[in-house]
Amino acid sequence: MVTLRPWQPEDRPLLDRFNTPEMTAHLVGPETPDELDRRHRRYLSVDRPGGMLVICDGDIPVGSIGYWENDEDPGAVVWETGWSVLPEHQRRGYAGQALLRLLDVVRADGRHSEIHAYPAVDNAPSNALCRRAGFTLRSTRSFPFRGEELLSNDWALIL
Repeated sequence: MVTLRPWQPEDRPLLDRFNTPEMTAHLVGPETPDELDRRHRRYLSVDRPGGMLVICDGDIPVGSIGYWENDEDPGAVVWETGWSVLPEHQRRGYAGQALLRLLDVVRADGRHSEIHAYPAVDNAPSNALCRRAGFTLRSTRSFPFRGEELLSNDWALIL
């Protein structure tokens, strides 16, 4: 059974495990150690709405999923989500189960009426997950991401 727990200080090594060419192929490649340290501090922060969660199978961390506010469209603040599952745990349904649990969390929060995901257009597994979870494809567009442009799909779900 998949559970979600808040990101903890001892979860920093997960970022190293996610930071491989294989795991970042649909992003813009691996991050530097300093970038990973900044990301870890951001994940631990409670100064902003949302949060980063560890996807667990029992006591075993298998990935992460998060949600945060996105205000890219003028006048509309929505939730954004993203996830990552370690290669040895992929294709077992962890991301799908985690996303469904996360949707319960954001619905209970009640702060925003939509949640969006922005997987790269060539990330077939994440795009399929959005479709299976009931998201609607709104558009395909280029997003600035870590100094580069990333061609992504904008999937949205009304909460």
